[in-house]
Amino acid sequence: MNELNAKPEKNIAQPETQKLPADENETPFFPVAEGKFITLYILSFGLYGIYWFYQHWKRQKPMMDKKIYPLLRAIFSIFFTHSLFKRINQQATHLPQQHKFNTNALATFFVATIILSHVIEPVSMGADMIQSMTSQTFITVSLVLFLLSTYPLVKAQATINRINNDMLGLLNHKYSVWNYLIIVPGTIFWLLLVMGILAGIIGVEIQ
Repeated sequence: MNELNAKPEKNIAQPETQKLPADENETPFFPVAEGKFITLYILSFGLYGIYWFYQHWKRQKPMMDKKIYPLLRAIFSIFFTHSLFKRINQQATHLPQQHKFNTNALATFFVATIILSHVIEPVSMGADMIQSMTSQTFITVSLVLFLLSTYPLVKAQATINRINNDMLGLLNHKYSVWNYLIIVPGTIFWLLLVMGILAGIIGVEIQ
């Protein structure tokens, strides 16, 4: 009787483990671990960003009605950042709100930092003509703006990795030989640049 009166146990469905795509080329957007992206973007002084944009547009091209040229959109990325970020958000509708982002604000922030960084950099060459600011100040501001440009792209990549069902970016987290060809000289150049700025500041103070 106890067995007859016993309530049937409820089948508790165990959450299925999300499987990664078999290959990174199967994803709608370019997969890359956020840490790897930050490293390569900064050490390449933004050149990796061109490759990043190219890979995203290359994957989105088959999904678009009109013909596009991914390479051109990557080279002239400041003109197509808003449209790419919009496509990312459109494909992130199934994600929780905290994993989405303000498309216009983030894209505008990226474009603004890139433009200002490139405008200030050549001005620094003739900074000796400007008494109120030193050349080191211009260069430092330009570098800070460049570093700030990393944030919108990392924020977008974090959403992309979730769209790709690859939150940690495991599909592309290892460093290749080509990556090290960026990392080694990039690290050396950054060290020389920082040392040059510090030497310039110290030199100004001594004078």
